[in-house]
Amino acid sequence: MTQAPPTDESLLAAARDAGRRAHAPYSGWHVGAAALFAETGPAIHRGANVENGSFGLTICAERTAVFAGVVAGGRRLTRLALACTDASGATVAGIVPCGACLQVIAEFAPSDCLIVIDGGRTFRLADLLPRPFGADALARHAAAGE
Repeated sequence: MTQAPPTDESLLAAARDAGRRAHAPYSGWHVGAAALFAETGPAIHRGANVENGSFGLTICAERTAVFAGVVAGGRRLTRLALACTDASGATVAGIVPCGACLQVIAEFAPSDCLIVIDGGRTFRLADLLPRPFGADALARHAAAGE
């Protein structure tokens, strides 16, 4: 018997749960993400932001969830949910993935991959990153002899 894929609400619940485990002593923003990959069936891969005193070494929840999915054997990201609370515990509904996270998502997801935001909207990857840099750009560069 095949298990049904998780719903958006169950993905958001997993993202909220992951966000509670964030290490956010500097911003106070607890971000959680939950990712689904075609190759790993209904398994939900979770991630949370992990801040660092050297701010450039901080990693976002989206990337940790995607990387967890890749480690589990995923290569085709099919859906991502994102949840964030501020230092007071209030939901931050306007959050969207940063540019670095969008680029990582684009490495593994098609342009129509859905990104579900807690308390907000659902976007296609192409809505947030219409012109990603990827393998096709590298191939065009190599073909042009640059």
